[in-house]
Amino acid sequence: MAAEIFDQHITDASAWMGGDMRQTDAWIHVLSADEIADLDQSLRGVQQRGLAMADVKKDDFPLPVLAPFLAKLENEVRTGRGFALLRGIPVENYTDEEVFMIKWGIGTHLGTKVSQNAYGDLLGHVFDHEKDPSEVRTRGYQTNTRLRFHVDRADMTSLLCLRKAKEGGMSQIVSSGAVHNKILAEHPEYLPPLYEGVPYIYIEEVGEIKTWKEPVFSVTDGVLSCSIRRNTVQKAIDSGKEPFGDFEMEALQYFDSVAEDPAFVLEMDMQPGDIQFVNNYTIMHGRSAFVDFPEREKRRHVVRLWLKFFAERPTADYIREQYNGIVKQADRKAS
Repeated sequence: MAAEIFDQHITDASAWMGGDMRQTDAWIHVLSADEIADLDQSLRGVQQRGLAMADVKKDDFPLPVLAPFLAKLENEVRTGRGFALLRGIPVENYTDEEVFMIKWGIGTHLGTKVSQNAYGDLLGHVFDHEKDPSEVRTRGYQTNTRLRFHVDRADMTSLLCLRKAKEGGMSQIVSSGAVHNKILAEHPEYLPPLYEGVPYIYIEEVGEIKTWKEPVFSVTDGVLSCSIRRNTVQKAIDSGKEPFGDFEMEALQYFDSVAEDPAFVLEMDMQPGDIQFVNNYTIMHGRSAFVDFPEREKRRHVVRLWLKFFAERPTADYIREQYNGIVKQADRKAS
Protein backbone atom coordinates (compact mmCIF):
# COMPACT_ATOMS: atom_id res chain seq x y z
CA MET A 1 0.00 0.00 0.00
CA ALA A 2 1.42 3.35 -1.08
CA ALA A 3 2.08 5.93 1.62
CA GLU A 4 -0.25 8.92 1.86
CA ILE A 5 1.53 11.96 0.43
CA PHE A 6 0.80 15.50 1.59
CA ASP A 7 -0.05 17.27 -1.66
CA GLN A 8 -0.80 20.81 -0.44
CA HIS A 9 1.54 23.79 -0.25
CA ILE A 10 2.18 24.57 3.42
CA THR A 11 1.41 28.23 4.11
CA ASP A 12 1.48 28.46 7.90
CA ALA A 13 4.29 29.98 9.99
CA SER A 14 6.27 26.73 10.11
CA ALA A 15 7.15 26.95 6.39
CA TRP A 16 9.64 29.82 6.49
CA MET A 17 12.66 30.72 4.41
CA GLY A 18 16.07 31.43 5.88
CA GLY A 19 16.38 34.68 3.98
CA ASP A 20 13.18 35.97 5.58
CA MET A 21 14.25 34.97 9.08
CA ARG A 22 17.54 36.80 8.64
CA GLN A 23 15.58 40.02 8.19
CA THR A 24 13.93 39.87 11.60
CA ASP A 25 14.83 39.23 15.22
CA ALA A 26 11.27 38.30 16.25
CA TRP A 27 12.54 34.81 17.06
CA ILE A 28 15.04 36.15 19.63
CA HIS A 29 14.02 37.05 23.19
CA VAL A 30 16.64 38.89 25.24
CA LEU A 31 16.13 38.27 28.94
CA SER A 32 15.36 41.33 31.03
CA ALA A 33 17.07 42.06 34.35
CA ASP A 34 13.87 41.00 36.14
CA GLU A 35 13.73 37.70 34.22
CA ILE A 36 17.37 36.96 35.03
CA ALA A 37 16.69 37.73 38.71
CA ASP A 38 13.73 35.34 38.51
CA LEU A 39 16.00 32.53 37.32
CA ASP A 40 18.59 33.34 39.94
CA GLN A 41 16.05 33.28 42.75
CA SER A 42 14.77 29.84 41.75
CA LEU A 43 18.33 28.55 41.41
CA ARG A 44 19.14 29.71 44.93
CA GLY A 45 15.92 28.17 46.18
CA VAL A 46 16.74 24.67 44.96
CA GLN A 47 20.29 25.04 46.28
CA GLN A 48 19.03 25.99 49.72
CA ARG A 49 16.76 22.96 49.72
CA GLY A 50 19.61 20.70 48.61
CA LEU A 51 17.63 19.28 45.70
CA ALA A 52 19.39 17.08 43.16
CA MET A 53 18.81 18.14 39.57
CA ALA A 54 16.84 15.01 38.69
CA ASP A 55 14.43 15.77 41.54
CA VAL A 56 13.66 19.35 40.48
CA LYS A 57 10.13 19.70 39.08
CA LYS A 58 8.27 22.74 37.77
CA ASP A 59 6.88 23.59 41.21
CA ASP A 60 10.42 23.52 42.61
CA PHE A 61 11.57 26.11 40.06
CA PRO A 62 8.88 28.83 40.08
CA LEU A 63 9.34 31.64 37.57
CA PRO A 64 6.59 34.19 38.22
CA VAL A 65 8.24 36.77 35.93
CA LEU A 66 9.54 34.56 33.11
CA ALA A 67 6.90 31.79 33.06
CA PRO A 68 4.29 33.74 31.02
CA PHE A 69 6.86 34.30 28.28
CA LEU A 70 7.97 30.66 28.39
CA ALA A 71 4.35 29.62 27.80
CA LYS A 72 4.31 31.80 24.66
CA LEU A 73 7.66 30.40 23.56
CA GLU A 74 6.42 26.82 23.96
CA ASN A 75 3.34 27.57 21.87
CA GLU A 76 5.42 29.24 19.15
CA VAL A 77 7.80 26.30 18.95
CA ARG A 78 5.00 23.72 19.02
CA THR A 79 2.44 25.38 16.72
CA GLY A 80 4.14 28.38 15.08
CA ARG A 81 7.47 28.93 13.35
CA GLY A 82 8.91 25.95 15.20
CA PHE A 83 11.95 27.55 16.82
CA ALA A 84 13.03 30.31 19.18
CA LEU A 85 16.17 31.68 20.83
CA LEU A 86 16.40 32.81 24.44
CA ARG A 87 19.38 35.11 24.99
CA GLY A 88 21.20 36.56 27.95
CA ILE A 89 21.75 34.02 30.73
CA PRO A 90 24.89 35.45 32.39
CA VAL A 91 26.81 32.16 32.41
CA GLU A 92 29.97 33.95 33.49
CA ASN A 93 28.31 34.62 36.87
CA TYR A 94 27.70 30.95 37.59
CA THR A 95 29.53 27.66 37.89
CA ASP A 96 28.87 25.15 35.13
CA GLU A 97 26.72 23.11 37.50
CA GLU A 98 24.60 26.17 38.30
CA VAL A 99 24.11 26.83 34.58
CA PHE A 100 22.99 23.22 34.15
CA MET A 101 20.44 23.68 36.93
CA ILE A 102 19.09 26.88 35.36
CA LYS A 103 18.67 25.12 32.03
CA TRP A 104 16.99 22.17 33.73
CA GLY A 105 14.64 24.52 35.58
CA ILE A 106 13.62 26.30 32.38
CA GLY A 107 12.97 22.90 30.80
CA THR A 108 10.49 21.97 33.53
CA HIS A 109 8.23 24.76 32.21
CA LEU A 110 8.37 23.55 28.61
CA GLY A 111 7.95 19.79 28.58
CA THR A 112 8.81 16.40 30.03
CA LYS A 113 12.45 15.33 29.75
CA VAL A 114 13.30 12.12 27.89
CA SER A 115 16.45 9.98 27.73
CA GLN A 116 19.13 10.92 25.20
CA ASN A 117 21.22 7.75 25.10
CA ALA A 118 21.54 4.13 26.17
CA TYR A 119 22.74 5.26 29.61
CA GLY A 120 19.47 7.09 30.27
CA ASP A 121 21.04 10.56 30.48
CA LEU A 122 18.45 13.34 30.63
CA LEU A 123 20.95 16.20 30.41
CA GLY A 124 23.26 15.84 27.43
CA HIS A 125 26.67 17.39 26.86
CA VAL A 126 27.63 18.19 23.27
CA PHE A 127 31.38 18.57 22.82
CA ASP A 128 34.22 16.90 20.97
CA HIS A 129 34.73 13.53 22.65
CA GLU A 130 37.56 12.94 20.16
CA LYS A 131 35.87 9.85 18.78
CA ASP A 132 36.27 8.56 15.24
CA PRO A 133 33.28 9.94 13.28
CA SER A 134 33.46 7.06 10.80
CA GLU A 135 32.76 4.46 13.50
CA VAL A 136 29.18 3.19 13.40
CA ARG A 137 28.64 3.68 17.14
CA THR A 138 29.95 7.26 17.20
CA ARG A 139 27.13 9.79 17.38
CA GLY A 140 27.72 13.04 15.55
CA TYR A 141 27.49 15.27 18.62
CA GLN A 142 30.56 13.47 20.05
CA THR A 143 32.79 14.86 17.29
CA ASN A 144 33.86 18.26 15.92
CA THR A 145 32.75 17.40 12.38
CA ARG A 146 29.84 18.85 10.45
CA LEU A 147 26.42 17.60 11.46
CA ARG A 148 24.12 17.32 8.46
CA PHE A 149 20.50 18.31 8.87
CA HIS A 150 18.62 16.03 11.23
CA VAL A 151 16.02 15.84 13.95
CA ASP A 152 16.53 14.57 17.49
CA ARG A 153 14.47 11.78 19.01
CA ALA A 154 12.16 14.04 21.03
CA ASP A 155 9.37 16.51 20.35
CA MET A 156 11.57 19.49 21.21
CA THR A 157 15.32 19.99 21.46
CA SER A 158 16.72 22.65 23.77
CA LEU A 159 20.40 23.60 23.33
CA LEU A 160 22.28 25.97 25.63
CA CYS A 161 25.64 27.39 24.56
CA LEU A 162 27.98 27.24 27.53
CA ARG A 163 31.18 27.94 25.57
CA LYS A 164 31.84 28.65 21.89
CA ALA A 165 34.46 27.00 19.71
CA LYS A 166 37.57 28.86 18.62
CA GLU A 167 36.31 28.68 15.05
CA GLY A 168 33.09 27.35 13.48
CA GLY A 169 30.40 25.35 15.22
CA MET A 170 27.63 27.50 13.77
CA SER A 171 24.09 26.29 14.45
CA GLN A 172 21.98 25.84 11.33
CA ILE A 173 18.24 25.23 11.06
CA VAL A 174 15.83 24.76 8.16
CA SER A 175 12.06 24.43 7.85
CA SER A 176 11.15 20.91 6.73
CA GLY A 177 7.80 22.29 5.55
CA ALA A 178 9.56 24.74 3.23
CA VAL A 179 11.73 21.90 1.92
CA HIS A 180 8.62 19.79 1.28
CA ASN A 181 7.00 22.72 -0.55
CA LYS A 182 10.00 22.99 -2.89
CA ILE A 183 10.08 19.28 -3.66
CA LEU A 184 6.31 19.21 -4.25
CA ALA A 185 6.54 22.18 -6.62
CA GLU A 186 9.69 21.25 -8.54
CA HIS A 187 10.14 17.47 -8.33
CA PRO A 188 7.03 15.74 -6.93
CA GLU A 189 8.31 12.44 -8.33
CA TYR A 190 10.91 12.42 -5.53
CA LEU A 191 8.33 12.46 -2.75
CA PRO A 192 7.20 8.77 -2.92
CA PRO A 193 10.67 7.33 -2.12
CA LEU A 194 11.06 9.84 0.73
CA TYR A 195 7.70 8.76 2.15
CA GLU A 196 8.54 5.07 1.69
CA GLY A 197 11.74 5.27 3.71
CA VAL A 198 15.51 5.67 3.88
CA PRO A 199 17.98 3.33 5.63
CA TYR A 200 18.97 3.61 9.30
CA ILE A 201 21.55 1.79 11.38
CA TYR A 202 21.65 1.41 15.15
CA ILE A 203 24.45 3.60 16.53
CA GLU A 204 24.09 3.47 20.32
CA GLU A 205 27.15 2.51 22.37
CA VAL A 206 25.53 -0.73 23.51
CA GLY A 207 23.05 -3.07 21.86
CA GLU A 208 22.85 -5.06 18.65
CA ILE A 209 23.80 -3.24 15.44
CA LYS A 210 20.84 -3.56 13.08
CA THR A 211 19.41 -1.75 10.06
CA TRP A 212 15.89 -0.78 8.95
CA LYS A 213 14.04 1.87 6.95
CA GLU A 214 11.96 4.84 8.09
CA PRO A 215 10.09 7.53 6.12
CA VAL A 216 11.48 11.05 5.88
CA PHE A 217 7.96 12.50 5.58
CA SER A 218 4.65 11.17 6.90
CA VAL A 219 1.05 12.39 7.27
CA THR A 220 -1.18 11.75 10.29
CA ASP A 221 -4.68 13.25 10.56
CA GLY A 222 -3.76 15.72 7.83
CA VAL A 223 -0.61 16.87 9.67
CA LEU A 224 2.79 16.61 7.94
CA SER A 225 5.86 15.57 9.96
CA CYS A 226 9.49 15.21 8.97
CA SER A 227 11.98 12.88 10.63
CA ILE A 228 15.50 12.28 9.38
CA ARG A 229 18.95 11.80 10.94
CA ARG A 230 21.10 12.38 7.90
CA ASN A 231 24.50 11.34 9.25
CA THR A 232 23.01 8.07 10.51
CA VAL A 233 21.24 7.50 7.19
CA GLN A 234 24.56 7.89 5.39
CA LYS A 235 26.22 5.33 7.66
CA ALA A 236 23.37 2.92 6.91
CA ILE A 237 23.68 3.50 3.16
CA ASP A 238 27.44 3.00 3.32
CA SER A 239 26.95 -0.28 5.20
CA GLY A 240 25.08 -1.71 2.21
CA LYS A 241 22.80 -3.69 4.52
CA GLU A 242 19.53 -2.12 3.31
CA PRO A 243 18.51 -2.01 -0.37
CA PHE A 244 18.59 1.56 -1.68
CA GLY A 245 18.31 2.05 -5.42
CA ASP A 246 19.59 4.74 -7.75
CA PHE A 247 16.28 6.59 -7.93
CA GLU A 248 15.93 6.53 -4.14
CA MET A 249 19.43 7.99 -3.84
CA GLU A 250 18.56 10.61 -6.43
CA ALA A 251 15.52 11.66 -4.36
CA LEU A 252 17.59 11.84 -1.17
CA GLN A 253 20.28 13.90 -2.88
CA TYR A 254 17.66 16.34 -4.15
CA PHE A 255 16.24 16.57 -0.62
CA ASP A 256 19.77 17.39 0.58
CA SER A 257 20.26 20.05 -2.08
CA VAL A 258 17.07 21.85 -1.04
CA ALA A 259 17.68 21.56 2.70
CA GLU A 260 21.23 22.88 2.32
CA ASP A 261 20.32 25.73 -0.03
CA PRO A 262 21.38 29.01 1.68
CA ALA A 263 18.01 30.53 0.75
CA PHE A 264 16.35 27.98 3.07
CA VAL A 265 18.89 27.89 5.92
CA LEU A 266 19.05 30.14 8.97
CA GLU A 267 22.48 30.12 10.58
CA MET A 268 22.95 31.24 14.19
CA ASP A 269 26.16 32.28 15.88
CA MET A 270 25.03 31.24 19.34
CA GLN A 271 26.64 33.12 22.22
CA PRO A 272 27.36 31.79 25.73
CA GLY A 273 24.05 31.98 27.61
CA ASP A 274 21.87 31.50 24.52
CA ILE A 275 19.29 28.69 24.47
CA GLN A 276 17.88 27.47 21.15
CA PHE A 277 14.57 25.59 21.00
CA VAL A 278 13.48 23.60 17.94
CA ASN A 279 10.44 21.48 17.03
CA ASN A 280 11.64 18.12 15.73
CA TYR A 281 8.55 17.63 13.56
CA THR A 282 8.87 20.86 11.57
CA ILE A 283 12.53 21.89 11.89
CA MET A 284 15.77 20.16 10.98
CA HIS A 285 18.96 21.35 12.63
CA GLY A 286 22.64 20.94 11.91
CA ARG A 287 26.04 22.35 12.77
CA SER A 288 29.14 23.38 10.89
CA ALA A 289 32.47 21.75 11.74
CA PHE A 290 34.53 23.50 14.37
CA VAL A 291 38.05 23.99 15.71
CA ASP A 292 38.48 24.06 19.47
CA PHE A 293 40.80 25.97 21.75
CA PRO A 294 43.80 23.92 22.91
CA GLU A 295 42.84 24.50 26.55
CA ARG A 296 40.26 21.93 27.60
CA GLU A 297 38.43 24.38 29.89
CA LYS A 298 37.80 26.72 26.94
CA ARG A 299 36.49 24.13 24.51
CA ARG A 300 33.08 24.27 22.87
CA HIS A 301 30.36 22.91 25.14
CA VAL A 302 26.63 22.86 24.43
CA VAL A 303 24.12 21.50 26.96
CA ARG A 304 21.10 19.63 25.59
CA LEU A 305 17.65 18.68 26.81
CA TRP A 306 15.20 16.54 24.90
CA LEU A 307 11.62 17.42 25.80
CA LYS A 308 8.24 15.84 25.19
CA PHE A 309 5.46 18.38 24.60
CA PHE A 310 2.80 18.62 27.27
CA ALA A 311 0.23 18.61 24.42
CA GLU A 312 0.56 15.64 22.04
CA ARG A 313 0.89 16.20 18.29
CA PRO A 314 -0.70 13.88 15.68
CA THR A 315 2.15 11.83 14.25
CA ALA A 316 3.02 8.42 12.85
CA ASP A 317 3.61 5.51 15.22
CA TYR A 318 7.27 5.14 14.21
CA ILE A 319 7.95 8.78 15.13
CA ARG A 320 5.98 8.64 18.37
CA GLU A 321 7.94 5.57 19.43
CA GLN A 322 11.36 7.11 18.80
CA TYR A 323 10.39 10.52 20.22
CA ASN A 324 9.75 8.92 23.60
CA GLY A 325 13.50 8.89 24.12
CA ILE A 326 16.18 6.20 23.98
CA VAL A 327 15.66 3.16 26.17
CA LYS A 328 18.25 2.84 28.93
CA GLN A 329 20.30 -0.32 28.42
CA ALA A 330 23.49 0.27 30.38
CA ASP A 331 24.92 1.70 33.57
CA ARG A 332 27.88 3.99 32.95
CA LYS A 333 29.49 3.03 36.29
CA ALA A 334 29.44 -0.61 35.25
CA SER A 335 30.82 0.01 31.76
